[in-house]
Amino acid sequence: MAEGGVYVRFVVGADGEDHRQLTGVLTEARLLRDAGRLSAEESQRLERAYDWFNAHVPVPPFSTSRWNRDAISWFKGSAGDAITRMWDVVAILRDHDVPTRILRSADPGKVLYDDDVQVVVEEWRHL
Repeated sequence: MAEGGVYVRFVVGADGEDHRQLTGVLTEARLLRDAGRLSAEESQRLERAYDWFNAHVPVPPFSTSRWNRDAISWFKGSAGDAITRMWDVVAILRDHDVPTRILRSADPGKVLYDDDVQVVVEEWRHL
């Protein structure tokens, strides 16, 4: 659990949908871009966001771990810069009428990985 804090996850989906079935906003934005649905300016904004995340957020070892395919990353509440950057990606999605929401939990699941910015968890059935 985050020390005295909360974890956050930005997802695509409407209220009432099972949190374990929701896609992350970075993945959804990439799908929009790859489908040619973003303007040149939006694509540039998205690339700048991806560049920032690649430079400042460690990549958990998803490909080399034996984690369940449902293992999910959550930002620590203290990851202010990363959370702020996520809002730009959310804005792009909302401009395309993609429903987004932010999940918050003091205990999102069994922690499989932990760094300064995020945790990877096997999510609980209920948050």
